[in-house]
Amino acid sequence: MKKITFLGFIASSLITPFTAFAQLQINKPSQGFSDLGTFTTGLLQIAFVLAIFMVLIMLIWGAFEWITSGGDKEAVGHARNRIINALIGLAVLSVAFALAKLGGQFVGINLGNIAVPGPQ
Repeated sequence: MKKITFLGFIASSLITPFTAFAQLQINKPSQGFSDLGTFTTGLLQIAFVLAIFMVLIMLIWGAFEWITSGGDKEAVGHARNRIINALIGLAVLSVAFALAKLGGQFVGINLGNIAVPGPQ
């Protein structure tokens, strides 16, 4: 009988609506990120800008190696591989950006304008 009374008490307490007597007003912060979506958007934007910068550096480095190879076939091949790898990285980066933008539409993250966030 005690078990039935206890289960009845638990069931009735879960079904009974509760009223909240406290009113809490949460203001958005004046600086920083207001929610997780804004933080994630900023983090992805910084990651994509850094990745594009690295691709540019690798392309310039490969071109410099090609120019300074002096006709050495091994050095030209090494420079060509560096340029090809940079272009493959650019393709992977563009696919990652497209997937992040598609995923962002599902969860509500806006990647529309790529800008490096900075201080006010």
